[in-house]
Amino acid sequence: MNEFLDKLWSMEFGAALIGAVAGGAFSILGAWWQSSVSNKAAALAQAQANAQRGFDALKRLEGHLEAQTFEGMGTGSTRATWNRELRGMIKEAEGPIMLLPDTHKDTRSHALTLLNEIKIWYGLPAWPEYRIEVGLLVAEAVKVLGLFVRGSKTPAKRDMTEVIRQTIDFNKRQDARKELEALNHEAVQSGLSEDGMERARELRDLLGIPHPVSPSPDEPEAAS
Repeated sequence: MNEFLDKLWSMEFGAALIGAVAGGAFSILGAWWQSSVSNKAAALAQAQANAQRGFDALKRLEGHLEAQTFEGMGTGSTRATWNRELRGMIKEAEGPIMLLPDTHKDTRSHALTLLNEIKIWYGLPAWPEYRIEVGLLVAEAVKVLGLFVRGSKTPAKRDMTEVIRQTIDFNKRQDARKELEALNHEAVQSGLSEDGMERARELRDLLGIPHPVSPSPDEPEAAS
């Protein structure tokens, strides 16, 4: 009887011991998993906070860009002032973006590449085109960082050289249409000077619009 009780006690003790060990292992595993999840969440939150700082800096640059009223090639003084401000605001954005960890290197690389494409203004292209170029690059970087902060998928990289070219071409054509409409209105109201007619021809060539057919000097007038 005693031998049986000893065996039973040994079995119960062994089972309890195994249960205790297993329970401890699961507790340790659970604590490790919770810690891992917590660390990842904290790292993501820190990365998103840095991206937000870069995003905010670029939004300030966007606003500053839109506020400028330079004309043509500007002057040496205005270009120097703009370039100094531009460099400072880009550095302000680059700092926190560089802090994005390697787990988010695609976002970091994408945003920094866009900022590296922003050129110093030396007068050419003229301000209207230069502003479009800088504005598109900044807007694209803002989109990349904004989507990351929001937890959305990072957008695919675009050929910004082509995007800029197409946008500038579109704007030029829009401006040409408006100018040609104004010249056509002037022609109806009071007629055009030689310079005005030449400009209208240039605009039609740019837009691919056929030139109006002028009546031949030898063509007899229709009978009234």
